[in-house]
Amino acid sequence: MVLRQLARDSAIYGGTDFLFKLIAFWTFPLIAAALSPRAFGALELMLTATALLGMVANCGLNNALQRFYWDTQTAPAQKPVLVSSGLVALSSFLLVAVALGGVALVVYSAWAEEGRTPLGWTGLLAGLVLMAAGQVVQYLLDVTRLHMAPWRFAGIALASRVMIALVGVGTVVGLGWGLDGLLAAQALVMVAVVPLALYAVRTDLTWRVDLAAARKLVKFGYPFIYAGLAFWLFGSMDRWLLAGMSSVEEVGVFSVAHRFASVILFVSMAFGQAWSPLAIKIRTDHPQNYRVLYVDILLALLCAMTLLGGGIALFASELVAWLMPVEYHGAGLVLAALALGLILQSTMQVTALGISIEGKTYLFARLSWVAAALNLVLNLAMIPALGALGAAVATSLCYLFLTSAYLYSTQRLHPLPMPWGKILVLAMLWLAMAGCLTGQQLGHPLALSVAWRSLLLFVSLFVCGSLIPWRRVSHVER
Repeated sequence: MVLRQLARDSAIYGGTDFLFKLIAFWTFPLIAAALSPRAFGALELMLTATALLGMVANCGLNNALQRFYWDTQTAPAQKPVLVSSGLVALSSFLLVAVALGGVALVVYSAWAEEGRTPLGWTGLLAGLVLMAAGQVVQYLLDVTRLHMAPWRFAGIALASRVMIALVGVGTVVGLGWGLDGLLAAQALVMVAVVPLALYAVRTDLTWRVDLAAARKLVKFGYPFIYAGLAFWLFGSMDRWLLAGMSSVEEVGVFSVAHRFASVILFVSMAFGQAWSPLAIKIRTDHPQNYRVLYVDILLALLCAMTLLGGGIALFASELVAWLMPVEYHGAGLVLAALALGLILQSTMQVTALGISIEGKTYLFARLSWVAAALNLVLNLAMIPALGALGAAVATSLCYLFLTSAYLYSTQRLHPLPMPWGKILVLAMLWLAMAGCLTGQQLGHPLALSVAWRSLLLFVSLFVCGSLIPWRRVSHVER
């Protein structure tokens, strides 16, 4: 069953990510304690720069492969050609990126020789290799998701991430090799994982490379570079504006709220990893009713995220007060606003389907930059009066704009039979929760009442359960 498979795969992907984050949580303090703040800062700057370089070199090829792999026009015999052509294109772009990084190292060398950074040539070069090998491994991992093999994905992902974390502790804490040793060891681990990942997708590898297929993937994928840059700006500007227009303390309050809200984002990302390889396959396997299935899954997702995000939003103040010291209690309302926004953010994975199906990926770039500009305007307007809460409200309104714009574009390009009545009911629930947030900000007794908020959550549970077409979804074969 489609819904059951989505739930199972989401649990596997989410569990893998959770286990990795748990390991990272325990190893991070050990590495940070062994490095000076200056060294750790240099490491973070280098990783940020190489991540940006890797995003450009990737050219959206992972997204493009997910779009065309299960397409009706892609014959089974063409799938290995498509995967291999994309891999060759990615490898070529990465070689260019590493070469450009090497030129940057030459320019950087004079500054490095003056002793201003703890990173040497070995570490910088290893950072480039780590980025390139990581991009190749991620591409191959996404192929395992297209194979609907979540356990294979989990095994390779955990093998690479756990080894990198343990090697990092061993080289820095155990051997005292510093940043250069840390990055060199991690790069070697990631390079060693590449053959394992290649073996896992060996049925989709061939020596045949089709330049036309590679061009098709690049043409579809390159707008994701601009969209990624816009989302990077969109996700970071609030902290900079808070620091400049309010205070560093407000940045801390916002960051704490964002950490709590990451629980919702974690569930959304797990769903996305399971959904993205399955979306086009549903269209191929169910050509007569795939649009109805898309809508059913959107409804199920929106209902589930409304209950999760809404529950956190309604009781955010109590949650923060229970777990954090008193100086962070202001993060409760900020968390509530972010939680409501992340309900909307999760739906973008379905509302954007029409854009992807019709290949109009330039819309992702355009709408992302519009959202970034809107976020800037809203932050400038709200932060002076509301501080961190204003930044959170601005973020939520931008997610509302994005998912609405995606759905509008989908309805123009590849219409879905939207049940507008049910969407309106869910919108009213969302507005009721937003109204509760406003009432808490104003100190209204009803909004502050735990009993009233519990009643609202119970009503939401009943309404969401009645909106999902359980019988129709449960009888659809994979």
